Amino acid sequence: MAADKVEGLDKLMRKLKRLGDWPKEQHKEIRRVNRQIGSRAAKTIKAQFTGRGRDFAVYKNGDIQKIIPSGTLRRSIKAFNAKGSRTNVLLGVKRGGSVRFDGYFAGWVESGNVGGKGRSMGSKRQGKIIPAIKGVRRLIQTGQVAEYRILYERWVKKMK
Repeated sequence: MAADKVEGLDKLMRKLKRLGDWPKEQHKEIRRVNRQIGSRAAKTIKAQFTGRGRDFAVYKNGDIQKIIPSGTLRRSIKAFNAKGSRTNVLLGVKRGGSVRFDGYFAGWVESGNVGGKGRSMGSKRQGKIIPAIKGVRRLIQTGQVAEYRILYERWVKKMK
């Protein structure tokens, strides 16, 4: 019985092995796409938050510790790179940086505990941040699938 040889099988097997390397080889492009999608989602969330119209002061022991400019919570919502990951991007309130962009107080606003337990319960901003982020989840997922498909097809064409 004669042994049959299939032409091009080795080349096909090499290409199939490389298909699994897509996330490693394209990590910069994947992160760029994730940042774009995250930025669009952040804009959608920011549109739901209007400025308070006036600054508010943070007190400590009866003295003003810091004055937070109006609109800081809105400005602090961003898409930013996840630490320890080459492709992941997080969406939410960014803490740190200048006073105009520092959202360190977002937890107080979300839980309604500004100024002591129950003091600001029922405020307009209470319980709005997390539902707003959950509301754009579908936008993010559909955007990722569409963008990844384009990126992956472009990468497969380069393999040929």
